[in-house]
Amino acid sequence: MEIDCRNKQIIDAELDDNQVMLRLKTGIDFGFNPVGKRIWDLIGEPQSPQESTGILSSEFEVTEEQCAREVQAFTDKAVRYDIVIER
Repeated sequence: MEIDCRNKQIIDAELDDNQVMLRLKTGIDFGFNPVGKRIWDLIGEPQSPQESTGILSSEFEVTEEQCAREVQAFTDKAVRYDIVIER
């Protein structure tokens, strides 16, 4: 089972209902909408995408299948930009 966790080279802050962050190594900044922010909150403690999906599908009006696709898309992109690390 893969586990997602935040890259420790990221500094972040909450701005309204969004999350903004800066990757220290590259100086690239990122922003997440409220759903992305919630995923970011969940992976503050390393966990699997399945664990995140279970929590998110109970908090938002979305099917578990759609939620799993969205979490996977978020994770894939975050890993590609080195914001999230898979173990």
